[in-house]
Amino acid sequence: MGLNTKASAALLFLILYAILFALLLLGFLTRRIKSCSRYGVILFYVTIRLASQSTELALGVVGYEDPSFLVACFVLGAEGYYILILGTYSFLISWQIHNSASDSWLEPRFASGSPWYKQLFSSIITASSIRRPKSVVNFLSNIAHAMIFTGGTMVTRINNTDQRNLASSKALRTTGQAIFLTINIFLILCIVNTIQQSRREHPGKQIHPTLLLLLATCTLLFVRGLYGVMSGVLPGFNYYDPNNYGETGLTSSFIISEYIMGTTMEWASCILLMLTYFTSPNDSRTADSNVYSEGKEDRSVEA
Repeated sequence: MGLNTKASAALLFLILYAILFALLLLGFLTRRIKSCSRYGVILFYVTIRLASQSTELALGVVGYEDPSFLVACFVLGAEGYYILILGTYSFLISWQIHNSASDSWLEPRFASGSPWYKQLFSSIITASSIRRPKSVVNFLSNIAHAMIFTGGTMVTRINNTDQRNLASSKALRTTGQAIFLTINIFLILCIVNTIQQSRREHPGKQIHPTLLLLLATCTLLFVRGLYGVMSGVLPGFNYYDPNNYGETGLTSSFIISEYIMGTTMEWASCILLMLTYFTSPNDSRTADSNVYSEGKEDRSVEA
């Protein structure tokens, strides 16, 4: 007996993510990528997605009678999306630091020798967050992640007749996804602003290919975020709508829409972020942990 549509799609992307994992791991083992670079975030994301796809595969094989697999899919999926969005911000900040005439306005660097606790609290949220927009992004992302996590885990305590709690779970997950979508829109505006700033600093030169890759990444993540909101407000995209189920589980149309607007968008976004290794080779060989605390005079800046 062959795999159903859900299991087949999950297996396909499990293989695709395994390929990305092998490529990233090879880069770290051969030291072509520094251990503290922003690509470590991508490796972590891919690891989460491998766990998520394994759970999706189990869900397709075992079925939907046990809600624990479905909850795991919600939690791991939200975790991966959360890491990917914040990772994209890190890629943009790194580009600003390496290539802009001024410091990154999204997350200004700390002075060398700043206490670790000052950096920690400033990176979360403080009274100076207006000067560090990334701190606000981190704060809102944590709230959105917590709401999706809470809404997803509530499913295990809900029976089919508990409509009030089911509505609460849906509201939490939808609100969390809406916050992520808003954060993604802000990221697009940040990239557009950076492109304009780069044009002012380097008149007559073409847009840096890394910025174009980041803009394309955010466009794909916008589709992914839009799908997350749609899954909460439109019955046709909702796991808990009985009309989306057939005799053998979820309908093929539901699974195809989920994988096209959700999983494929994330996988393609991950590919685009990995391609920045070739468009910003000098940046890629630099340990980002050093970049955030040291001056520009010790680094070569791309034109």
